[in-house]
Amino acid sequence: MSAFVIFDTIDSLFKRLGETEPVDKQRPGEPADLDKIHLLELESLFGRALLERAIALVYGKQPIVLYQTPDGSSNLAEVPGSKFATVYKVLPTINFCACESFRGWVLQQKRQPTCKHALATKLALVLNRIQIESIPEDKLIVLKKQLVEDCLKSRVSSGR
Repeated sequence: MSAFVIFDTIDSLFKRLGETEPVDKQRPGEPADLDKIHLLELESLFGRALLERAIALVYGKQPIVLYQTPDGSSNLAEVPGSKFATVYKVLPTINFCACESFRGWVLQQKRQPTCKHALATKLALVLNRIQIESIPEDKLIVLKKQLVEDCLKSRVSSGR
């Protein structure tokens, strides 16, 4: 199956998740939960292990933070990592994360469509379980520059 078909399917699913009224009809702005059908769809696309790790991040102790410009035109998420005090930068609109798993499993080996951090960001957005912070565009550019630097550092340290 081509990558375009996979991402079209994933985008379609997340669009439907965002449009679906939560099972318990929560008020707008309140966190939502996934129903069993959507969980099964997500599991079929991403596998149980990746989905469980992403859900653990969504419902974890540390929040996923989405930094966005005041007009909402540009954003970047910071997702807590498994290691203490580790935070990964994610570009949710283009499915990109600076973690080693994304580089290895997604970009190099092409064994999965995304990593747990990027998936958790998408889920957190749909479920309204994300901390949104509006920041000026120049500060967002600095964060994106750090993302690029982190990727370059990890590439150099891995000997590539």
